[in-house]
Amino acid sequence: MALVLGVDGGATKTVAAVVDARGSVLAVGTAGGANPLTWRDVAFENIRSACDAALTIAQANWDEVAFAFIGMAGADEPGSSPHLFAYTQLQQRLPIPFTLDNDGIVAHAGALAGDDGVVVVAGTGAITLGIADGKRVRVDGMGHWFGDEGSSTWIALQALRASARALDGRGAPTALATVLPNALMVDTLRDIATLLAHGDLTRFELAWAATVVAQVAEGGDQVARQILNDAADRLAESAFAALRRLDRWDLPVSFTGGVFRLTPTMPHLFRTALLRRLPDARIVEPQLPPHLGAALLAAKHCGWQVNAAWLHRLAETGKQWGYFDLGAGLVEVLPRLLSEQRNPASLFLDQLDVDAILTLINDEDHKIAPAVRQEIPAIAQAVRWAVRGLSRGGRLIYVGAGTSGRLGIMDAAECPPTFGTPPDWVIGVIAGGPHAVFHPVEGAEDDVDAGRQEMQRLCVGENDIVVGLSVSGRTPFVIAAMDEAKKRGAKTVAITVNRDAPIAAVADLVIAPVVGPEIVAGSTRMKAGTAQKLVLNMISTATMVKLGRVRSNLMIDLRTWSVKLRERAKRIVAQLAGVSVSEAERALEANNWEVRKAIAWLRTGKRCCVE
Repeated sequence: MALVLGVDGGATKTVAAVVDARGSVLAVGTAGGANPLTWRDVAFENIRSACDAALTIAQANWDEVAFAFIGMAGADEPGSSPHLFAYTQLQQRLPIPFTLDNDGIVAHAGALAGDDGVVVVAGTGAITLGIADGKRVRVDGMGHWFGDEGSSTWIALQALRASARALDGRGAPTALATVLPNALMVDTLRDIATLLAHGDLTRFELAWAATVVAQVAEGGDQVARQILNDAADRLAESAFAALRRLDRWDLPVSFTGGVFRLTPTMPHLFRTALLRRLPDARIVEPQLPPHLGAALLAAKHCGWQVNAAWLHRLAETGKQWGYFDLGAGLVEVLPRLLSEQRNPASLFLDQLDVDAILTLINDEDHKIAPAVRQEIPAIAQAVRWAVRGLSRGGRLIYVGAGTSGRLGIMDAAECPPTFGTPPDWVIGVIAGGPHAVFHPVEGAEDDVDAGRQEMQRLCVGENDIVVGLSVSGRTPFVIAAMDEAKKRGAKTVAITVNRDAPIAAVADLVIAPVVGPEIVAGSTRMKAGTAQKLVLNMISTATMVKLGRVRSNLMIDLRTWSVKLRERAKRIVAQLAGVSVSEAERALEANNWEVRKAIAWLRTGKRCCVE
């Protein structure tokens, strides 16, 4: 069977589609972002992972793929240095011929179904592409420092500027001045400036802040409303510029990207702004999402017959999979789960001897750490939120059911003895309550009301970070808890292996290592559970390090509840204070066996009193 792959490698996620010669979408796979400026080498691994996931779900092999078309954020124009570098990196990872272009090209192909015209793409960044009569023009896409006008990042930066002006009396008063610091989990606007200066406020978080601006605008704030109007106007200006450069005022203009979903009125604001400049403008709704636009370009490269019937089949079968996202609205579908697929490597598992079974399990386990590594940019964002939240009196709250819930309980329980944290800093919540830690509770994971009630019981608020653990991404208890937490102003993080599952709709951040199907189909306590455990280790450990609970690589707030831990405490004090073990022991005895106090006591010279 001849197949093509269409890949949309965006700033925050990568989506790959497998399409056959008839135009049927056989599967869609997803992975993390693909902009090398943000994700570095992981960007290229994410493209491979998304393709692998799609092929696995389609039950197809790489040797069945004739060609791939890849749109990649940050790849820039063909022939440029970034493009040549990205192409070389992908050549080392993909065993098939492919064409690489920037992600705006596949968005253009999708929105206009491969026809000539102008498409405005506005998400984390913003770029407008015009194609007509064999000519291609690009407007903006210059990056957030002095371009990407109208993008989510631009909206957030404009909101911060307006907030600063309001605060010191230069501009109109706006709720943004107080809402934005709270949303970004800091005390003041000056704290936000410090985060930016130190690189601790990422483009992802700035783009996310645009949703806060939209909420304030919908609440009636005139300054926030004007910022959204200005964003729509800048995007319309880019579309007008593309038409002028092509000298084709009759071309259709379409739009796609997250900015057009910030509020229900954003598409209308864009239309109004463009019609004000060009009353006869032909503004059309986008027809296909970018990953299907990429598949369309791949099919054309292969010389397939791409006609109206082919395009209709592509659109209709595409709707059976997740991410049929056109900017003007999201078609909600039930994607097939990668975690539920059968693993081709273990089809004859029941016929293997014990050594072969164990070897196969171990081989599959080797895929886990690289998959988690690809999620480090997202995990790092979760850590930044946790550090800020805990610093402001918030909590890190894990919510899960079954194995996922038990993993959250275990990580939370380890924090007090390891890092000396108060018991309410890191909390584990499991569907069915404490009894479910040791015994399954029938129906607990489906109890939506219980999920909401747990968040209400904990009085979750804006300084809390709620981490939802659900391998499938569909657990009702977890989704309800996260939805309630989000409504209460908490940051929500999803840890799953199915990026396009319903949990993503209630998550501010998704961490989704692509570990592939399990050895025993659907037994997600194996690779998926291990991946969740690794991610939890990373979040809690990195958070405690940044909060000063570790000095060098030693635990200075260790709880000395046993002989083993007291021996460890003596070694820690001796190493950090530069004294003998016996001196360390005397210092610990003089300070109620508290490691931090013993070190400080020794460094102030008080040990001479003991000697």
